[in-house]
Amino acid sequence: MNIAQPTTGCIQTAIRWSGLLCLLLVSLSIPHSALAKAFEVEGLSAHKVEGIFLMDATIHYNFTEEALEALDSGVPLTLEVHIQLRREGAWVWEADLVDSRLRYRILHQALHGLYQVTDLANGNQHYYATRKAAFTALGRLRDVQLIQADKLQQGESYKLSLKSSLDIEALPLPLRPLAYLSPAWNLSSEWSQWRLQP
Repeated sequence: MNIAQPTTGCIQTAIRWSGLLCLLLVSLSIPHSALAKAFEVEGLSAHKVEGIFLMDATIHYNFTEEALEALDSGVPLTLEVHIQLRREGAWVWEADLVDSRLRYRILHQALHGLYQVTDLANGNQHYYATRKAAFTALGRLRDVQLIQADKLQQGESYKLSLKSSLDIEALPLPLRPLAYLSPAWNLSSEWSQWRLQP
């Protein structure tokens, strides 16, 4: 009787995933304070161009060693940028004027030694030779369309808020359960705010 032998590719895949799972298990035993590296938002602002308010911001992505190892092992990481615009002093039940999410994915292509950054909204892709260059590009938000100026009332003040986080739900399925439990994967910025006055 012939017994099917596992292919080399299957064995390598199993070894890679078992290594990543071990990495996650180890990270569960490390104190949260040793792993805490928040994403940081700076330079959040908005400006009007031809009747439309556009947003600028810079996000510094300080990933943990666990996330960096996973990235360099071929695991894609998805970043979500949450943007909100509300009237200052708005009641809880008032709807947000803007509530949108920008999503980007970074993937290390080991064969070419490049980092691929994809804008998941439009599929645009860019390639970078270094991880640092890719992270810089990921964090550089310029002229993001917010809202038409005529939808805002003169004399009112509005609060623009932005937060960026790693989307654990977008990780490969075998990694998600432990990633939810590990502080090494709970990566996000604080909410950054800016007052917009039309």
